[in-house]
This record gives sequence, structure tokens and C-alpha cells, in this order.
Amino acid sequence: MKHTSPEEMKEPRADRIGLGVGLLVGVPLMLVGVVGILRHPESTPIPNFLRYFVGGDILHDLLVAPIAVAISFLVLRRVPAVGRAPLRAVLFGSAVVIAVAWPGIRRYGHAQVPDNHTVQPLNYATSTLTVVVVVVTIGAIWLAAVLVRGRRGASNVSPGPAVERDA
Repeated sequence: MKHTSPEEMKEPRADRIGLGVGLLVGVPLMLVGVVGILRHPESTPIPNFLRYFVGGDILHDLLVAPIAVAISFLVLRRVPAVGRAPLRAVLFGSAVVIAVAWPGIRRYGHAQVPDNHTVQPLNYATSTLTVVVVVVTIGAIWLAAVLVRGRRGASNVSPGPAVERDA
């Protein structure tokens, strides 16, 4: 285990800065949601919200998280270290896009008003596929840039003088 000196603890670390920004932005947004639910219980009955919230939490813990762990265990450990960050970003970005687009892909809500063609007028399957292709393309460009930068850095490094060791 690495021990941190008092000098190192005084320096702001990137993870602490990210935590601070996340709390600074996230807590007020969560408060807006909580105040909205409490002020307008007729729009969102609290029992319905709690069922949705707890159900989503259980779904995440029992289905989404194990699938993400399995994918990262099976895929990311076979990829060289230089390619892991772009691949993680592509997997995460694609998962978020598909999760957000899922109701449109499944055409939820269309059965409520089948005669209204303005409800989901787009083809969400092809739109989602297009966005996922863009995410994968950005990841490929990122990976190519990392590989090119790595090769340039490796070609600029001189081996240095040979060091003899006493036998």
C-alpha cells in the first residue's frame, strides 16, 4: 500500500477536482428533482417515483452492472494497454446511446396513439446505428492518434550509453 506524504495531500489531485465539480453540479440538480417531486405530487406520485427509482436501482445492480463487468473482463483484458481507454470510451458511449434510444427503438408510446404519425416519426433504429458508428469512428481516430504518438515517442528515444554490470 502506498503511503501519501503530507505534501502530496495538499496538492489538488485530478480525482478530487473531478469529485468537487461533480458535487458542485450534481447536488443542485438532484435538489431540483427532489423539490419538483415534493411540490408536484399530482404529476409524479411519490409511490410511483419510488417504485421506478428502486426498480431502476435493482435492475442496474442485478443486470446492467454484471453485464458491464463481464464485457470489460472479457474484452478489455485482451486489448493492449494503449487501446483500453479508447475502447472503454466506445463501449460506454455506445451503451449510453443505446440506453437513451431504447424507448424509441422499441416504439414505446406508439401504441397509445397509433393514428398520430407525429409520435415517433423517425426511424430510431437507423438513427441509433448512425450515432453508434460515429462513436466508434471517434474511438478509432483516438486509437490511431495514440498509436501514432506512441510510435513517434518511441522513435525519438535514444537507447543511451551501454551500462556494464559486474558479474
